[in-house]
Amino acid sequence: MEQRLPLNGVDRLLHDEGMLTRLSRQSVLLLTNQSALTQDYRPSAKALQQKIGGALKGILAPEHGWSGLLPEGEGGSDGWDAALGLPIWSLYGQKRTPFPSVDVIVIDLQDVGLRCYTYAATCAQMMEALGGNDTEIIVCDRPNPLGPRKAGPKLDPAFRSIVGYLDVSWQHGQTLGQLLSAFNESLGVPLTVMPCQPFYEPYNSPWIPPSPNLPSWEAVLLYPALVMLEGTNVSEGRGTTLPFTSLGAPGLPHEGLIAFLKSHPGVHARPLTFTPTRSKWAGQECQGVHFLVTDVQALQSYELGLDILRFLYRHYEAFEWIPGASYFIDSLMGTDAVRKEIEGGEKKVSPS
Repeated sequence: MEQRLPLNGVDRLLHDEGMLTRLSRQSVLLLTNQSALTQDYRPSAKALQQKIGGALKGILAPEHGWSGLLPEGEGGSDGWDAALGLPIWSLYGQKRTPFPSVDVIVIDLQDVGLRCYTYAATCAQMMEALGGNDTEIIVCDRPNPLGPRKAGPKLDPAFRSIVGYLDVSWQHGQTLGQLLSAFNESLGVPLTVMPCQPFYEPYNSPWIPPSPNLPSWEAVLLYPALVMLEGTNVSEGRGTTLPFTSLGAPGLPHEGLIAFLKSHPGVHARPLTFTPTRSKWAGQECQGVHFLVTDVQALQSYELGLDILRFLYRHYEAFEWIPGASYFIDSLMGTDAVRKEIEGGEKKVSPS
């Protein structure tokens, strides 16, 4: 029997005749990308357009653009989709409301359960930028692929940025609808959440990549660990066929790292040599590790990531934190406490 996608908020919206009738008489924008599909595998944008016709005035796109395939840090420029016959406005970057005023903005995006993933921050900044006007927000919710577990520090306001915007735990255990509902308590924007089942059961349904470097369930499940490497000079697998399931750098003592991580539950590490085609160490041979998820329930990715950083800081001679306003790791984690703990500083950061 063909495997179906979970029943998500967009499916509930498309079956709500009363809401569809109302939307068809209003002006609507859809914040999404091409990875957002209905339960029967139709693109959400096309399915909504078929229901409300010319009321859909355009597409808003987050980081990675309307295609969902642009590299990290890119939102693309404004454009046009010929298949839909609609304009596209990018929300990623400095612009927040470059689009015309409308009655309703529908949001259908797949979050991945970490505060540093920028889609929730983009939605929150858009809500702030609406400036108290009467634009209604409808969030078509999707499950959190990491489940309800919370891990990592809360946000220190001194480190607030696009990769750390909401006042939640680093691994927050919530859906996008839950995040935006809580954020909206201080804004009072007219907001409706079309519900979904709260959590995926990994591997029980297809994974549709919401961005180019999370192509598989394994990458998503290991993302809380390996995304920490974005704050370092060690590759997190970008520019390879194994992003966020592998790491490496020239001369990295990978056999020692494998031995150090041997007792970590739910994951097995194998040695790997690779040459990235882009991003860190592009064109240079790297010694590294490929991680295999062996037990989803036992896997503790946040703790795995901290142990990887501890080992690299102490045993990889060329290890460096990537600089930023302070260090990028501090922006990424929403606090400088993680870095200080790795360096043997003031305190240990425990899951909150």
